[in-house]
Amino acid sequence: MKAENGKSDSAQTKKQMPRLPVVKPSEASKDVQTVYEEFYRRMSFPSPPNFIMTQGHSYGVARGTWELVRHVLVTGEIPRWTKEIIFVAISRDRGCRYCEAAHIACCRMLGVDAVTMNQVISDVNSISDFKLRQMILFALKCSQLPQEFEESDFERIRNIGLKESEIMELIAMAALAVYANIIADATAMLPDEMFGAL
Repeated sequence: MKAENGKSDSAQTKKQMPRLPVVKPSEASKDVQTVYEEFYRRMSFPSPPNFIMTQGHSYGVARGTWELVRHVLVTGEIPRWTKEIIFVAISRDRGCRYCEAAHIACCRMLGVDAVTMNQVISDVNSISDFKLRQMILFALKCSQLPQEFEESDFERIRNIGLKESEIMELIAMAALAVYANIIADATAMLPDEMFGAL
């Protein structure tokens, strides 16, 4: 049986199924359970999301991912809400539905206003906050074509007041978003129901 887009229903169903199952806390090793708890508590989620539970198959990967998230996204000089907006912009640009949904939920939890979120989702160039817009555009270029950076890109970001340490955070944030997008898309993660309630 063919669906409207020409693909069979079974092909659509397969595409929507995760390629790796989540490892529920009750099935995870003690070490992995520790990562889950650190992750969801520090990220202010009510429970471990599919993102970290999918990585529960490998303690090393789960721990490594959490350390990246903790040091690059959650802490640093650039406020977390700004980094979450950048995460949304990059995930949307790259078509990662899971990460876009997860980080829109994080933005809501952190109090990002609806107008800014709509601007990020519809057209980054429409963001009224000039500094935020320039930071997002820099991070987007970093996630797309880092080899094409020119000195003028760095001058532009310095001219809005960013220090070298903050520029490094922006670059690392772009890299983290791409990393997370690959993990989510390669494993075909399903967005968590809790994202809609956050």
